[in-house]
Amino acid sequence: MLDLVAIEQIKQLKARYFRGIDTCNLELLRTLFAPDVKISFDSPTYQFELNGVEQAIEFYRSNFTNRRFGMHNGHTPEIAVNGDEATGLWYLNDLFINLDEQTQLNGSAIYEDHYVKVQGEWRILQTGYKRLLEMIGPLGSEWRITSKPIN
Repeated sequence: MLDLVAIEQIKQLKARYFRGIDTCNLELLRTLFAPDVKISFDSPTYQFELNGVEQAIEFYRSNFTNRRFGMHNGHTPEIAVNGDEATGLWYLNDLFINLDEQTQLNGSAIYEDHYVKVQGEWRILQTGYKRLLEMIGPLGSEWRITSKPIN
């Protein structure tokens, strides 16, 4: 039988993850991860892994700034719950603006997640994506960025 409460809690957890990234809310992100979280990103232009919450927080601190920011949307979750553990697949559609390099990235990927309950709350134990599509190009001179969401 489906654990619809757990599935909804995990959906909310992942929604906070995407919001935490886009706003670079490090305090929020810290509450979402298990202490020994593992994160991996696999793209045609980069591959790397992060181990542990401190390494993850430092990555987000240094890569999401008022000069480099984005919009991450997770869609169509496929979540399976087994007691105090769960897995999830999410379709990602994202946009990333890099004002230092004057580029924008539009992409899609599949996130693969593993969740665990820590002191009764769902946390991300493992997350990461494999890129399906990545389009990177210059910010056109006709583009005017009027909002920088991160201080």
